[in-house]
Amino acid sequence: MNGQAELTEAQERELLDCYGALLRIVETVRVPGVQSAARMALAEVHAAVEGQALEFDLYSRRFR
Repeated sequence: MNGQAELTEAQERELLDCYGALLRIVETVRVPGVQSAARMALAEVHAAVEGQALEFDLYSRRFR
């Protein structure tokens, strides 16, 4: 751990990009194992984003 208290602007963008990429995988991939892993990863990224108080669209009616 580097002791940095806040993300840089570039790090925030990367985190939100990661969230978006995982969300697209969850919405489009129909392989159960991949979809399950992507959802778990999405939950972890959500925790990181929420911990940084960044605004993003978490809830989606597209989730099944």
